[in-house]
Amino acid sequence: MPTKRMKILAEELNDLIMRLEAGQLSLDDPEEHHQTPTIEDWMDTVSETYNLRRHREKIFETSQLFGEPTWDILLDLFMAELKNVKMQTTSVCIGAQVPQTTALRWIALLEREDLVRRYRDNEDSRRVYIQLTDSALRKLVQIFYDRCFLMMNKKKHHPPRLSQLKPGTSEYDEAREAILGETLSQIKLRKHS
Repeated sequence: MPTKRMKILAEELNDLIMRLEAGQLSLDDPEEHHQTPTIEDWMDTVSETYNLRRHREKIFETSQLFGEPTWDILLDLFMAELKNVKMQTTSVCIGAQVPQTTALRWIALLEREDLVRRYRDNEDSRRVYIQLTDSALRKLVQIFYDRCFLMMNKKKHHPPRLSQLKPGTSEYDEAREAILGETLSQIKLRKHS
């Protein structure tokens, strides 16, 4: 039995097909060749995931059923990177929604896995910040990559050129890498501005 989400996706697909057939969409639109999600598209995508997690906890009236503190930490840090905001250790612990000692153990694990790094504030050594490593940032972009395009194109109502390429081909891989690289560059530019 199809779920409500499946029905919505089927309706969206039918709408795209009808628009293609009616000539309202072109698969060869030159605008689509260099379509890269903006930082706002990435923030919308990650926020949706984060908000869904919080909504799920609210509906079930507990956060204990869905304990993934490392994922919550990574999501918080990814959003901070997208917003170009520094995250203090205490804020990260609160965002993990577990006791502080538990959150610190998870942060230590993420540090050992080279996914986050801690550093002291240059002006106040009592403040310790946490940020994603470049490797973790790249992995998170990869995780949200397809979802970001879906959200972006849902807003713009036309498919990206990448969706027309066959996965596994060198053309697809090159286009995907170019988009991943541009996204990482956008994030890093915001970090240094």
